[in-house]
Amino acid sequence: MRVASPLLDRLTDGTRNYSKNHRVLAKHILDHYQSVAFSTVKQLSQQAGVSEATIVRFAKALDFSGYPGLQQEIRRMVRADLKGTERFALTAQRRPAVAEDAGPLDTIIDKELENINGLRETLDRKALARAVKLLHGASAVAIVGTRSSAPLAHHLWFGLDKIGIPAARFLSVTPETYGHLDRLDRKACIVIIGFPRYLRELVDCLRFARKRSLKTLTLTDSPFSPLAGDVSLRTPAESASTFAAHCAPLILINGLLHALSLLDPPRTLAALNRFEALAEQQAYFVEA
Repeated sequence: MRVASPLLDRLTDGTRNYSKNHRVLAKHILDHYQSVAFSTVKQLSQQAGVSEATIVRFAKALDFSGYPGLQQEIRRMVRADLKGTERFALTAQRRPAVAEDAGPLDTIIDKELENINGLRETLDRKALARAVKLLHGASAVAIVGTRSSAPLAHHLWFGLDKIGIPAARFLSVTPETYGHLDRLDRKACIVIIGFPRYLRELVDCLRFARKRSLKTLTLTDSPFSPLAGDVSLRTPAESASTFAAHCAPLILINGLLHALSLLDPPRTLAALNRFEALAEQQAYFVEA
């Protein structure tokens, strides 16, 4: 059964407006997207019966820089739909031979380095600037992140609080979450953090915020993610194991916090001085 995907819906809806070769290619992708996710451009050319140049032009017509970008989105879509059991089976099958100086950790590190490099290459810096402006001008900030994204939501909340930007954090979506959002004015900003597999509760929370005309900032992984806010910050977040690993999203959050701290140095310094005074008074830290 075909998974639900904005990209696949776009291929279906746009077929009638495509050229003959593009229609052939679109149909092949729709029917065989699982194999396309791991096919080279040469292999796809042979499988679909179109030229490699047609594939590249088609990818660009879909607003990707080329076939690698299109394939990366299809691959992300396939992996996002995998159940935990399926992901475990896939990673177990692809487990590399373990040398004396290598092990499972190397696979995880390699994937996280790939994600970090992807963040560097694809970061929308204009969107980052808009996110900074949105948070800086908000009357209130509420951060929502649950399950595997809960640590990210907590880290963003802790950072904002440390530099003097009051925020509320919700690490689960409950009636109290909706009650809090309902009391916010339209200058408030709701931050929702979510990566595959996308949680329905986060999508519902985002929909609720929109109905209340609240400003929304989302941290997610793709333009095709169901978590699209007024401003969306995106970073690769693929995992090489059954468990989510969010090094690149954490780096993105730190970059956001750093930019915010520099936007109003007096406020940042005042907040940090208050923190250090309290830390000394309460003996937060032990002497090394």
